[in-house]
Amino acid sequence: MAWTRMTAVAAPKTHPGGSVVYTWTAHDTGDEGNDFLFTGREVLLIKSADAGPQDVTIVSAPDAYGRTQDLVITVAAGEERAVALLARDGWMQSDGAVRLECTVATISYAVIRLP
Repeated sequence: MAWTRMTAVAAPKTHPGGSVVYTWTAHDTGDEGNDFLFTGREVLLIKSADAGPQDVTIVSAPDAYGRTQDLVITVAAGEERAVALLARDGWMQSDGAVRLECTVATISYAVIRLP
């Protein structure tokens, strides 16, 4: 099975740069999960359309500090969360991606890449 790749949307480089237009991608429960290529300038948006809280796991990667635990984010019913991923260590996998795991398709993501 494979990871379903999402594409980050670039934020404007000028100020004022206007708004960022993005679309939500539903979590892919049929494959291993979702991922996106990682530069260390990404903001991950997570939205739940579920009736109850759901966990989203950001899969960790080995780092200089011996990280061994994934980051689990609980998203309440109807809630939207933003997670700034601004360091490659501990999150970027060997293929250059960040991986997301969840058990339901009622979770959706969008990724914004900062300039």
